[in-house]
Amino acid sequence: MSDYGKSDLGFDHRTTSLEPVAADLGTATTPVDRFFVCSASDAVRLDRDTWQLSIDGDCAVDPVSIGYDTLAALDQVEVDAWLECAGNGRTLFTLVDGQTIPPENAHTLWSIRAMGMASWRGPTLRSVLELAGIGDDAAFVSPLGLDIESTEGEPARMCMPLDKALDPATIVATHMNGAPLVPAHGAPVRLVVPGWIGAYSVKWLGGLTISSQWVPSWRADEYYVLRTPDGTITGPVTHHPVKSNLALPFPAALTAGRHELFGYARSGEGTISAVEWSLDDGPFQPARLDPPIGDHAWTVFRLVVELDAGEHVLRTRATDATGSTQPDQQPFHPYGVLWHSVIPHPVTVTD
Repeated sequence: MSDYGKSDLGFDHRTTSLEPVAADLGTATTPVDRFFVCSASDAVRLDRDTWQLSIDGDCAVDPVSIGYDTLAALDQVEVDAWLECAGNGRTLFTLVDGQTIPPENAHTLWSIRAMGMASWRGPTLRSVLELAGIGDDAAFVSPLGLDIESTEGEPARMCMPLDKALDPATIVATHMNGAPLVPAHGAPVRLVVPGWIGAYSVKWLGGLTISSQWVPSWRADEYYVLRTPDGTITGPVTHHPVKSNLALPFPAALTAGRHELFGYARSGEGTISAVEWSLDDGPFQPARLDPPIGDHAWTVFRLVVELDAGEHVLRTRATDATGSTQPDQQPFHPYGVLWHSVIPHPVTVTD
């Protein structure tokens, strides 16, 4: 049995990953005991007192290795941000669109609950990189995880443009919801890269490479990439597109009558400006938005619906501040990445 450093009760096991059973993931924050776990191996156990972070690369002016106390001595910031696996909603490619993901590509069969909202604390990634000095030719930063027993055959590594690494909201997190990280969420130290797919928020952080060139890896070059339906790679997956879903089981079962429902809207490109909802192919009408928590947080939306006994379908559609709106359909991705089209959410209603 995997050792997560937290109880696995209330989760569906997806091999070594955990998806919360409850569709209610909280509002301002998701409690740690309801926060999803995406891991290609068992949670790594590291000793905070002996842990080291190496900062190197051809654009590191003075490569250095630092310990936890050095991080703790830097200025600390708090960032409220949601994290979400790029494969969240992977099963919907089949359940909604009837498309088959090849078994060898369907590594984690998520429903729609592989996401969570938390308050993260730690120094900015910029301040950590500056301990080694950032050379004038720097263009990329590549974080490396210490999950060396990953089924990928190599430690987790991603690569991001320098401007995203230097974003003041990109942090080297040591705390989650006011407490030190637990092993399942990357203890003692992880990255948090708001708005981008969860793979960039590397857990069990062990290395940072400052480079003038793209740093290759299986994750960055083969798996978390945009592909045409025939498999042709068109570029890296970076930010999450605009998306929304109801905080209901899929499919859902309710009793007849009036229901106050809520859900989660989010976008990696901008804050949410509107959410609409529709019942049984009827006209879309506006949902009510909770006050924003922050620029990198999800937006909770609410609606009131009267349901008669029978089979129904609810849909929600979000729009962000850039004007992007969820599409009704989306191209198939052979790895089941970035489901974001409008979800026809089935609801069975009984008297």
